[in-house]
Amino acid sequence: MALPLEGIRVVEMGQLLAVPYLCKLMADMGAEVVRFESCTRLDPHRTTVFYDNEADEQFYNKAANFHDQNRNKLGLTLDLSTKGGQRMFRDLVRISDVFCENFTPRVMQNFQMEYQDLRHIRPDIIMLSSTGYGYSGPWGNYGAVGPTVEASSGLMHVSGYPGSPPVLAEIPYTDFVGAEHGLFAVMAALHYRARTGHGQFIDLSQQASQVAIAPEPVLDYLTNGRDTPSGGSTEHPTMAPYGAFPCQPERQVPGRGEIDRWIAIAVKTDQEWEGLLNVMGNLAVSSDQRFADAASRWRHRKDLNERVAEWTRGQDAFPLMKLLQAHGVPAGVALTNRDMLFDPHLKERGFFRVIKHPEMSGLPTIPYPGIPWRLREAPPLPAHAGASLGEHNRQIIVELLGWPEGDLASLQEEGAIGWEPVSYPRPNPVGLDVLLRQSRIATYDQDFKERIAREYGGQKL
Repeated sequence: MALPLEGIRVVEMGQLLAVPYLCKLMADMGAEVVRFESCTRLDPHRTTVFYDNEADEQFYNKAANFHDQNRNKLGLTLDLSTKGGQRMFRDLVRISDVFCENFTPRVMQNFQMEYQDLRHIRPDIIMLSSTGYGYSGPWGNYGAVGPTVEASSGLMHVSGYPGSPPVLAEIPYTDFVGAEHGLFAVMAALHYRARTGHGQFIDLSQQASQVAIAPEPVLDYLTNGRDTPSGGSTEHPTMAPYGAFPCQPERQVPGRGEIDRWIAIAVKTDQEWEGLLNVMGNLAVSSDQRFADAASRWRHRKDLNERVAEWTRGQDAFPLMKLLQAHGVPAGVALTNRDMLFDPHLKERGFFRVIKHPEMSGLPTIPYPGIPWRLREAPPLPAHAGASLGEHNRQIIVELLGWPEGDLASLQEEGAIGWEPVSYPRPNPVGLDVLLRQSRIATYDQDFKERIAREYGGQKL
């Protein structure tokens, strides 16, 4: 069965998330993604989140974050500061359809790898440049990471609690938003090329991507002259009751006490309000005229939320979610990372993809987050782990590009390729007990290997 992107070759010069995640989704759909990185500048994901919190001599091949973002890709080491690396890159572009990168414009300019340069090599090439603020404008060459783009896109301003400082998300949210916008743009460019025969330069701003999907504060100012205050986690402009409400604690954890449980409830209509009242069975709330209609409930939302929270504190979160949903009330338990991994709904849909790692990595077979959509007539490729450093050097240079086998040694001597980091310190992960004492983690499970094996592997990991 043919996959949607079978026959498309992508060259990826990416790091962390914005471009690697985009190219991972293309690889899952059958594209051949050739990802390259330098032995002197590793992808930062190679240095974080190690299995069992241990980093040995080959740490750079064992980081879970790296394997997650780079499955189903071919891995090449290539140093663009060398003549061999430059020649290799040009040969790759010559036989590829798409080139994706997420470095600042000046990096591409310094290496003479801008779109006008690549068109001399392959006239119909599609190039995606995913940067923090776009290829032009006064911020064009500003460095950017997820948190700074969250701030500059306004997302940080509307997050957090009323009257408190802005709050950053735990994950680099804008990287994923930019990646998904970028994927759509690449697919549109491929369709355009199929119709016209012409390539395309895609200038993607991660800041603009975030503003495009959360324009409400901008529109509120445009129409009303209002500056939206922080308070995104507790306030809604029309709904009440609305927010995250405490439930019975999950369990007792040695040294940490009880682990909180929360449920999100968002009531929009009178019908949903009636459903909530039926579940609550609270006559005092149902007879209170301050809550008689949606407008009154919103005006008195603080008191109403306190009443709802008083009730939810005595409830078990998961049965409560099911009961509220059965009465037509939008509700969802705030899942932890542990909850998501063992969630029966996600598991039944096959969301997590079980990946077998090469024996040399020392990693067991474990599940990773999958792709969020299904194509019934074209399922994704079987999942393969991210490439070890330089794993496909020979395959790409000799078999794909057709260079002589003897060139491998000279390329390695020049520093154009390699199989291990150059002058890279080995990470020293902080112990879990230390992280627990510092409140940098909520808790950790001693039996996580057995639990994962029961759910996904059938044997102890």
